[in-house]
Amino acid sequence: MRAVRFHDHGPADVLQVDTVERPTPAAAEVLIEVHASCVNPIDTKIRAGQPSPPGGLPQTVGSDVAGTVAAVGDEVEQFAVGDRVVGTGFGLADPGTTAEYVAVDADRLAPLPTGVDATDAAAAAMVFSTAWRALIDRGELQAGEVCLIHGATGGVGHAAVQVADAAGATVIGTVRSDAAAAALQSWGATPLRTDEPPLSEQLTAAAPEGVDVVLDPFPEAHLATDLDVLARGGRVVVISQHGDVTLSAGQTFGAMLGDHTLAFMSIMASADEHSRLLGEVVDGLDDGRFSPVIAHRYRLAETADAHRALEAGGTTGKLAIEIG
Repeated sequence: MRAVRFHDHGPADVLQVDTVERPTPAAAEVLIEVHASCVNPIDTKIRAGQPSPPGGLPQTVGSDVAGTVAAVGDEVEQFAVGDRVVGTGFGLADPGTTAEYVAVDADRLAPLPTGVDATDAAAAAMVFSTAWRALIDRGELQAGEVCLIHGATGGVGHAAVQVADAAGATVIGTVRSDAAAAALQSWGATPLRTDEPPLSEQLTAAAPEGVDVVLDPFPEAHLATDLDVLARGGRVVVISQHGDVTLSAGQTFGAMLGDHTLAFMSIMASADEHSRLLGEVVDGLDDGRFSPVIAHRYRLAETADAHRALEAGGTTGKLAIEIG
């Protein structure tokens, strides 16, 4: 079978299509015939060695998977050959998913209804799971609240807009271009431009009573502003960090007086959460509440091109890899 692997860490050029033996599922695993995978920022970081797979190299790239069960291990009871499934969170301690077949832990998968497209499911798996966990589980977002999403047209961002909207929140998102602003507005959210300062004044005008929940992948740039515009009892959920974050004594004191909550969250859920989160995502895909934006569809042999495109920035939604 074919698999996209890297034998050394580095830029997208290190990715190559290898011919490898089809895996055999262990007792608690299923073998999936892969129909689609996707490219996430974590995939490019693992490829670059930040972090490096603990099992060493070579490693197959890819975190998301949607496909059909081709074989099951002796201990697997929840899936049978022919079932459609979706999963995410692979590619670091586990084999990656950009391959024709992959063997993965059955407990980290969810059933995929026949009415849900496999590419849509793969595109939604990580980003909608992350958005749900951040806004609903950690942010406790409620109907009628105001939700601010930074980077609102990116992978997790565009998923978060839909999760917040489905929860009944008023959604505000930050963007950096006219095209992104137009896309966000077409999704029913209010766009604010980060390149048109001051952002705090824009937020005050858009949410005069304050923001209840903030999803922030860029806390080193926005956290001070987030705290300034929070309503009493507001919550900030940070899902990534690219530099140092420093809070002054005044900001900390203000956050305390405002009864604010600041939470940091990994983009990778723990293994025992995957099935539940994916179930929420699949339900949303199945009933039409969620619909991932797929900016471009690549073939397996074009995976390096997808990595380059993601790293170049400016992508709205997701980049999909269609395999079978």
